[in-house]
Amino acid sequence: MAHITRKPARLALAAVTGLLLSACAPMAEVQLAMSDLVRGPGTPQTVTLRDPLRPAAKPAAPLGAGMEVRNLLTGERQTMRVTRLGADAVRVHQDDGCVWTRWGDWFAPSDSWAGCGESRNWHTGRATVRPIGSLWPLAEGNVARFERSAVSHTGRANERQTVCRVKDTVAVVRERAGTTPAFVVECSDGKRTRTTWYAPGEGPVAFRKAHEEKGVEEAWVRL
Repeated sequence: MAHITRKPARLALAAVTGLLLSACAPMAEVQLAMSDLVRGPGTPQTVTLRDPLRPAAKPAAPLGAGMEVRNLLTGERQTMRVTRLGADAVRVHQDDGCVWTRWGDWFAPSDSWAGCGESRNWHTGRATVRPIGSLWPLAEGNVARFERSAVSHTGRANERQTVCRVKDTVAVVRERAGTTPAFVVECSDGKRTRTTWYAPGEGPVAFRKAHEEKGVEEAWVRL
């Protein structure tokens, strides 16, 4: 996913507070969600599930349709437009001009990107991605790996292994949809950690990407 410019933390807190006040959740759940918020910027509000989630089947493509999301760092509303590429791949256009493609699995690294982020050498590039194991059917405790060999538009090469784990199940507080049960899936390549809150039958409902040195680079919750 692409980098989204951050704004002062107080703007993000004001936006998130407004989200909580408008969300369709009992007051006890909102109080629990606020306690989660202080654990780090860009963390979506969640509440504990009463019952465990059943394993979720793998969808045909990483995303079934476009999404409207709320940026948890700036409070802005943003759109991701999705174009299907065959049976199991997508091209996604973001409001900030970043365009990326991914096949087979939402949790896999992107295999191409253009105009994404602020890196002089890596804002555009291509990659070969090879899955090792599978998270599907999605269930708590599952682990999978992805090997990626990438080349940037300036000719730089990079090889990384991404390890993904299904770590938890929670309900995500959303602006329009109330609370949505979701799996919490963490994917790390040793440099960045991508965390997805993934709802069966809907797909990603929240996302957070953090750099080990630069901090949170991207965070959103689906409207």
